[in-house]
Amino acid sequence: MNACQRYLAIFNEEERKKLDKIPTHVQYIREEFISKYKAEIMKGYNGNLFNNTYFDIPYALGFESIFARFPLSYNINSVKIRDINGKIINIKENGQSIKQKSTYYEGGFIHSNDILDELWASLKPLDNSKNIIKIITCYEKLAPFIFPVLMVDGIFDRVWKSMGIEIFSRNFQKNTKLYRNLIKFYTELAKLNIKGLIEATGGRGKVITLLDDVAFKGRPMISKDRWERDFLPYYQELISIILDANLIPQIHTDGDPTELIPSFQRVGFRGLQGWEGGADPQFINDNFPDFVIIGFGDVSYILPFGNQKQVENHVKNLMNILKENRHFIIGPSTVIFAEIPLKNIRTFIKTVRRYGRY
Repeated sequence: MNACQRYLAIFNEEERKKLDKIPTHVQYIREEFISKYKAEIMKGYNGNLFNNTYFDIPYALGFESIFARFPLSYNINSVKIRDINGKIINIKENGQSIKQKSTYYEGGFIHSNDILDELWASLKPLDNSKNIIKIITCYEKLAPFIFPVLMVDGIFDRVWKSMGIEIFSRNFQKNTKLYRNLIKFYTELAKLNIKGLIEATGGRGKVITLLDDVAFKGRPMISKDRWERDFLPYYQELISIILDANLIPQIHTDGDPTELIPSFQRVGFRGLQGWEGGADPQFINDNFPDFVIIGFGDVSYILPFGNQKQVENHVKNLMNILKENRHFIIGPSTVIFAEIPLKNIRTFIKTVRRYGRY
């Protein structure tokens, strides 16, 4: 099996029986880690390269899949607003201030329906099919070596970030019109992007991941009942579009989303990438045996601060619990960042290769 076949086999009852080893995945690798370790990673490396650092570095490290974006199918103009200090700033659809000469954002400034209405009024669907086809064709060439798992921004994550957590909390508790309208707004944006992909390429992308942080370390940010009441119908609408195109829907979240897994399954998500902050692999394996588990490598302590023996034991423990069920794709629970030593990533991959064969 190649990298793409191995990843997709996890979602197929018959194909997973043919797996030769557990697949590996990384959310992505931060630029700071790449800058710190690139020379060391590439020293003496004689394998494939794709002239793209985003894919070259994880592939050279031994990962077989990584999240990858595709072109948007809408355009929204920026909107001028005044912040609490009276300063005029520009925001886009994410509700955050665009810092000049920087890729960083700040804030969460959609605090009224007037601001949202202005953003929504400038929303224009965009025929980006040529660029989408170009990207997906490129990804298909990479897929046998390192499978690009498509990702698109979700709903809940964007709602709370667009307002900032304090304003979001007040609107959430009161179930305000602004809160409800933001849910509809971000559903529409996700729908445009998903439909744009499908209309351009059909089911060629194979898997779509909705990026949607819904949990803190230790617990969800929203109760199961409230998630189902406020968000389930909108996710069902998105997932039905994905399933009708014969694509596989999965979700990403930071934190421990254990309490929400039944809701995710009810909506139609086939798996989840993440599993940090207290999630128990034994509990997940025992209670959700049909749900695909992607990640679970501890980035809070083991990978950044553990010694090599601790990394080895961590991987072996995950294997002992999750390997035989064949619903497991192993990797760090979130991104690889600069504070994680290269030797620990190499030990992680080496141990997966040693103990991950079927």
